[in-house]
Amino acid sequence: MSETPVSSSVQRKAEAHRLAETYATLSDSEVIHAVLAEHKPSTNPVVRSLWVGFGSVFVVLAAIGVFVPGLPTTSWLVLAAYCYGRSSQRLFLWLLTNRMFGSSLLTYYRSGRALPMHSKIIICGLISFVSLASIWYITKLGDPGFGQTLIAIVAITGVWWVGWRVPTTA
Repeated sequence: MSETPVSSSVQRKAEAHRLAETYATLSDSEVIHAVLAEHKPSTNPVVRSLWVGFGSVFVVLAAIGVFVPGLPTTSWLVLAAYCYGRSSQRLFLWLLTNRMFGSSLLTYYRSGRALPMHSKIIICGLISFVSLASIWYITKLGDPGFGQTLIAIVAITGVWWVGWRVPTTA
């Protein structure tokens, strides 16, 4: 039988709450060990290299976010952590224990992998802005509508995912 959206949402919130309760009782090193155990790097060296590249771009964006008001830091770090988790346990460990970024990521994992509402709003706004700019640009280039449609579908999916599928911190 298919899951209804309501029950799926309730299940995600329950899982986030369970993770938050579990991680709340653990020390930082225990949380790091538990998070590292959840992520297994790819065995394909080309795929690992791509993940490292994407993760490194997200770390740079997170570093910029430390200094630019309004640009989310934790959101970029979560993406970097995912990429590093798929590519290298060493880089993932570096990110989790980094003096500048580690505490933000540990807070994210301790909250049950939830994002604060202001981060979700900024992420959805960035997705929308970049997508609209891309649609405008490829329209000026003369695309008959296929590219615009694809961008719109991806943008709507991204906003939906971040807005409704990712849990929100209290």
